[in-house]
Amino acid sequence: MSRDKSRDRQYREYGQSWEIAAALSDGPRTLSEIMDHFHDYLRAVGFFRFGERLKRLHKQLEQSTIEQTLGNLITRGWVVRDGGRYVLTPLGREEAEKPLADMRRTRALLQKLAQPQTVSKVGLVVHLGLATLKLPAGFLSGSVGLLNDGLDTLLDGLSSLLVYFGFRFNRERSVNVVLLLFMLGTGGLTLYQAVQRFFVPFEPTVDWFAFLAAAISALICSVLWAYQRYVGLRSGSLALITQSVDSRNHVIVAASVTVGLIASLLRFPLLDTLVGLAVAVLILKSAVDLAIELIRSLSHEEVDLSRYRFRIVSKYNQFRQAQLRDWMLYLVEKQRAETRTELIAQAHQALDFGKNPMLRELGLEKLSQASAMIEQSMANLFDRGWLIEEEQLSVTDTGKDHLRQGMSEKRR
Repeated sequence: MSRDKSRDRQYREYGQSWEIAAALSDGPRTLSEIMDHFHDYLRAVGFFRFGERLKRLHKQLEQSTIEQTLGNLITRGWVVRDGGRYVLTPLGREEAEKPLADMRRTRALLQKLAQPQTVSKVGLVVHLGLATLKLPAGFLSGSVGLLNDGLDTLLDGLSSLLVYFGFRFNRERSVNVVLLLFMLGTGGLTLYQAVQRFFVPFEPTVDWFAFLAAAISALICSVLWAYQRYVGLRSGSLALITQSVDSRNHVIVAASVTVGLIASLLRFPLLDTLVGLAVAVLILKSAVDLAIELIRSLSHEEVDLSRYRFRIVSKYNQFRQAQLRDWMLYLVEKQRAETRTELIAQAHQALDFGKNPMLRELGLEKLSQASAMIEQSMANLFDRGWLIEEEQLSVTDTGKDHLRQGMSEKRR
């Protein structure tokens, strides 16, 4: 415990020191090159431009902080100055290896978490834990929505186990058929019990345990849904996509159960039955949609998983594309790139993080689809009439208006 606290204290004290040492691990660098090392992190997440006032202030503060840290590193014996460049000493190189080793461990962990088999193991543990929470809460409260969700969660634990063996023994399609049968069976049972409640009314008993079970279920299933969906899209696994749809259904079920329990407090128990019907329809609809995709995959048709992509990711990609486009326009406006070749070369250089040892160790040395982003930005600048090319590139009046508008928005 004391060792962990000591390491945390070291990270707080040496955070920027280790970052600068890592930046110098590839060889001597000037102050400007060290500052560019830090700018790589902003470009890696899609930020290319700031307002001029903010940019100057940020640069002044950053330069002052980095210069102060470099002075401390020289005092500690990590760094020596060679003319206008800074060079690591043997001690500094030893210290630089610490954050780089952490990045390698982080990369190995992320790669392991992104494996479909790992997702199925996590799903098994999560579903068994949630079933242990939901089933007692459902029996105690008598909530048909919570009880059915608990049974479905228990089956999901079994399905996660099947998915694991499906990946291990290359039987993913067979497992996916079983998953859909489970989903159809769960939806049918939920529909039957909800309809039965119309003829045999029952008023659920509401207590704090039922509310707590529903809230915890919604939170955990939200995280599990995102995790399964991400790895499913990344690996092209329809089985994981199926499980992610089921996890999303659990989130909706948990919210619906909460509504049903509140309705019981208001002496309107019929709403709990209606919630059960809505959940059944949702599960059955999801099963039918996924069955169509499964039939296509079994007939060797290409399965389109684009409909399952995160909308927020699309929005983020649009933001990153717009940032790159405006930055390229800014370079031409400031005459830092006069030809198409120069502009494309600078854009490629900005999106190449191989010179950043930390990002390189993390596996992020190349921005995904960098060439496509640059080509799209170039086409967009000409299509919008913001950029023209005669003997050299130049920004049009509408392009300058766009840049000024962007600057005024950043100042606000």
